[in-house]
Parts: sequence; C-alpha cells; structure tokens
Amino acid sequence: MGSQTFNEIYHILRERILAGKYSVKMRLPIEDALIAEFDSSRYAVRKAIAKLAKEGLVYSVKGRGVVLLEHSPQTQQFNLALNNLNGLQSLNAERHLDYQTEVVAFHQQIVDQALSEHTAFEVGIPVYAIQRVRIVDGIRAVLDINYFNAQRTPTLTAAIAKRSIYQHFKKNGLKIAVVKRMLRVETATELDQAQLALDDNNCIGNMISIAFNDEGRQFEYTESHFIPNKFNFNELIRN
Repeated sequence: MGSQTFNEIYHILRERILAGKYSVKMRLPIEDALIAEFDSSRYAVRKAIAKLAKEGLVYSVKGRGVVLLEHSPQTQQFNLALNNLNGLQSLNAERHLDYQTEVVAFHQQIVDQALSEHTAFEVGIPVYAIQRVRIVDGIRAVLDINYFNAQRTPTLTAAIAKRSIYQHFKKNGLKIAVVKRMLRVETATELDQAQLALDDNNCIGNMISIAFNDEGRQFEYTESHFIPNKFNFNELIRN
C-alpha cells in the first residue's frame, strides 16, 4: 500500500470499525502498526484517529490505546460531546437553585427487543430503569428517564438515585469516557403531562444521552424531558 493521507486513513479505519473488524479486541492497532501499514506519518495517523474520535467512534485511553466505542444505528445518530458529565446536581452548586429530586420509579428489568431498539443496549442484559423528577425552585421542571447497565453499575439503589448517580459513579471508580447527546423537541406524552408542570405546553425538550466507560462500553441511556419555556439548552448540559 502506498503512502496514505490522513483522510484516506480515516475512511479506511472508519469502514473497518463499522464492519466490526476490530470489535473483538475493542481497540485499534497500535500507532506504530498503523504507520507501517499505511506507510504514513505519525501526524497523519493521529489526525485520522482524532477525526474518528470527533465522530464518536473511538476514544484514546492512556495506557490502553485507542478504544472503540460500542456502536449501533441508534448511537450513530448522536452528536459527540467529550465532556465530563456530572449531572444536574453539579449545576445546582453554581446557580444556587432550590433543587430537589423525586424518584418516581426504580426497578430492574431485562432488555427486550423493543427496549434494545430504543436504547441501543443488547437484548438480554439487566438494566436499572429509573424515572426521576427534578424540582427546581418549586417547579417540576425535568423528568429523567434513565437506563443503566446493571452489570456495569451494580451498586445503584433508589436512595443513590435520589441524590446523585454520577457522584456515586465517581466515588466507585467508574470512569466516564464519552457522552453522546442529541437534543430534540417532541410531543408531550401522558407521563410528561402527569409529572411535569407543563401548563399549556403540549411539547417537551428532550436531551438524549448515551454514555460510555473508558473501555468503550455503553453503560447509560437517558432521556431528560424538560419544560421548553422554563429551561434552556445550556442549563441542561453544561458541566
């Protein structure tokens, strides 16, 4: 193979990743191997990998190499955000809001085909299914619908869900590598109408997040439904 440009390397690696060529080891070949294979510079290989990372296909982990993120048609719809997402509790400290969490539902279930298609989790795995209402300055403003892989987050409880799930993860060593997000506006469901102070609104904002650990494995799918004229995009997603 002749010398390849970074863009050519990017397209070749992307095609291989999506075809599942590297899925067994869940990582790319080492940098020197890619340089040799493509007869290219280290700069070109690194730039190609950076482009794959920006697209949400890989993530570089110190001491482990370039890890592949689990992908499916659902996860590939999402925009990438390489942020250390700490959840809405961290927002409260900066903005001095009166902030309460009500746990509406908390149980474990096995992912069936319908839930798999919705969340991108594999069929047959156990997940924690959680619904929480965020009451901000007395307003039932946000409904979080969470699914967490119970095999990767085994110590969750309803009491933890009432406080801060992400703070619990940090204390217990779960390393969050990448969060993919999509923001949509949707028609309010009966659940939204029952749990949120929507007043005359017939729609909700929906920020969908899929989170991966530093091994590239998905551990979370969350929908945050919020009142569109009470909250804005920045308040919901900034760290």
